Order: sequence, then C-alpha cells, then structure tokens
Amino acid sequence: MTMAEMAEIIEKLAYHVSLIGETIDYEKHPIEALILSMNWGREDIDKAHDIFERWDQRLENGGAMSTSEFESDFNRELGISYQGLKSVILAFYRNHQWTNVCEAYVDAFGTSPSIEYHSIARRER
Repeated sequence: MTMAEMAEIIEKLAYHVSLIGETIDYEKHPIEALILSMNWGREDIDKAHDIFERWDQRLENGGAMSTSEFESDFNRELGISYQGLKSVILAFYRNHQWTNVCEAYVDAFGTSPSIEYHSIARRER
C-alpha cells in the first residue's frame, strides 16, 4: 500500500468518525460529544480533568475562583480560548462532573454570566 493510499484511508476514517460524532446526543453524552468536537485524545481529556481537579482542591481549601487564572490554565494546557471554554464547562456540568468548579466559575461573573451559563448559575448562595 502506498503512502497516498494510506493517507486516503485515514482521511476517509476521519470523515466517518466526524459523521458519527455528529450523531451523538450532546444531552446524553456531553463528554463524548466534547471530545469529538474538540478533536481531543485521551491525553487532552486527562489534562482537562487535571485542571478541574486542581481548581476543585483550591476551592475546597478555601481559595477563590479567578476566572482569568482558570481560563489561562485551559489556554496554556489545551489551547482553549474563552469561547471554547464555554463548551468544556457546559459539557462537564451536564455530565455531573466538577459541578462545584463549574458553578464557582460561572458565579464569579456575578449577575451577568454569559447566557450559555444561565442553567449553571446558582440561584442562592
């Protein structure tokens, strides 16, 4: 098999996987949908969990949420911008993972979180 044939097979497989990814119900499988939409591998999702874990520990130890530091962590470690982080926050929250961190992040925006986050904003403190 030539390199060109191999490249064509890989390109077709990537296309097929992207089509399958589009059929995943985001509401039922938010993390899987996130992984496919971000083109993440196992190492990337592990990095995301590591970031959430660090922030969870920080909050549990009485630390405060800093939206800029949190966003910077995702940007530095995964190359995710503020807009991309919205998808990450929503996916983990909908999957009932790291909800404390997700809520703290959204609440740090005060009374004006992004509209995408209204389902996360805690009603009472």
